[in-house]
Amino acid sequence: MLKEEKINNAPNNTVVEKNGTYCNVIHGDCRSELANFAGKVDLIVTSPPYADARRKHYDSVHPDKFAEWFLTFHESFYNALKPSGSLIINIKDKVVDGVRHRFVWHTIEALCERGWFSIDDYLWHKTNPMPGSWPTRLRDGWEYCFHLAKSKRPFFEPKAVEIPIGDWKHSRLRKLGENDLSRHNSVNASGFGRDISKWVGKETVLPSNVLSLALVGKNKGHPAVFPVELPAFFIKLLCPEDGFVVDPFGGSGSTGIAALALGRNSALIDNNALYYEQAVERLLHESLAQIPDSPERFPVQPKLYEP
Repeated sequence: MLKEEKINNAPNNTVVEKNGTYCNVIHGDCRSELANFAGKVDLIVTSPPYADARRKHYDSVHPDKFAEWFLTFHESFYNALKPSGSLIINIKDKVVDGVRHRFVWHTIEALCERGWFSIDDYLWHKTNPMPGSWPTRLRDGWEYCFHLAKSKRPFFEPKAVEIPIGDWKHSRLRKLGENDLSRHNSVNASGFGRDISKWVGKETVLPSNVLSLALVGKNKGHPAVFPVELPAFFIKLLCPEDGFVVDPFGGSGSTGIAALALGRNSALIDNNALYYEQAVERLLHESLAQIPDSPERFPVQPKLYEP
């Protein structure tokens, strides 16, 4: 636990640096702080406080009120992004009176009604879900990652996340039949087609939109720590190499760690002073980042982020 006097005397922001890449950690309300980055953000990737969860850490929001609450961030997020920018929301729904409350879908629909485009729905498959027993449900083994954007064609670099094609190619591609040498529509009239010959010579393929990653324990000083690999995947996919990433619910700093490792400048914002301090500590220790000798050169909106 950090000393209380250190938290109370925390400055508004701390900039850390590693190999010429910067992460600006900000203590404040992202709805006002994001005004400093208007039109300059390539990717917002975040996990907002879930409905009626983390009560000891954030103000509790009932599922019935969650969409209304989240919409108070909509304008700030939208204005901060570049026209080619994307928003990734990692979130999980909640069981209320024994059934799944659909506040998550209500929220996404409300955002789309206000100008956002729903590009894709990703699933984070937790390879080590928490144990438990319930009368009508099994263990929660996944969470949503919604990809929203300001346009229908946001920045998208699929080659950055390609994976090895796998050993199946050696047997499947050894002998290609006549039907494999041209495109054929699906026999079930799904509208999809295939041309197996296009796989010849390939060493990598696109991954699916299901990301299998282990759940991180609560030993990072925050009640809901997603693995660094989760924001890292979306940073590689949706943020150019010279781009700028923001996590408006910065929490333990996982997004900042991922951004530093990938050479993207970033900003973390959190209204909780303890998490602000812990994120800085984690960036310094896990990322081996440093605080610049003259941090006064870097205000809340560093010149580094100006176009």
